Formats: sequence, structure tokens, C-alpha cells
Amino acid sequence: MLNIFRKGHRTLTSDIEVWVVRWNQRYGEFSTDIKEVAQFFTNEEEAEAFADSLRRANKLLGHTASHLKWVSCKKVKKQGL
Repeated sequence: MLNIFRKGHRTLTSDIEVWVVRWNQRYGEFSTDIKEVAQFFTNEEEAEAFADSLRRANKLLGHTASHLKWVSCKKVKKQGL
């Protein structure tokens, strides 16, 4: 039996660089029904390209609310997000 999921936090000790792209996603009927979602990358250029594609999609959709246009791309620190 392989126990992949464990309760609590675990610190990974590998030296792999990881970037996280975060944005707000709409759900529900109201404009305030949003949740933050994220996608992780091991390549900085791919992370930046993904973030840029989200920004272009927001512009194409004509979003004007700052909470819907928000996109963040950052390197994950060793201490966590």
C-alpha cells in the first residue's frame, strides 16, 4: 500500500525551482463569487507565458473588475508560498 496523502504539512527537500501562477476564478451567480486558483510550473518561461495568456484572455473577455483581471506569477520560496 502506497501512502501518498498525509495529514499536515510536509517540507520538500528537492532543489527544483517552482513558479506559481495565481488568478481569481468566477463561480456562482454573483460578481463576488470568486475563488483563487493556481497552476504550478517548473519552468519560468512557461509560467510567464501562461500568466500572459490569462491576461490576454481577460482583456479579450473585457473584464473591468480588478479582482477578475488579477494574475500573479511568482517563484515559490523554500519556506512555501
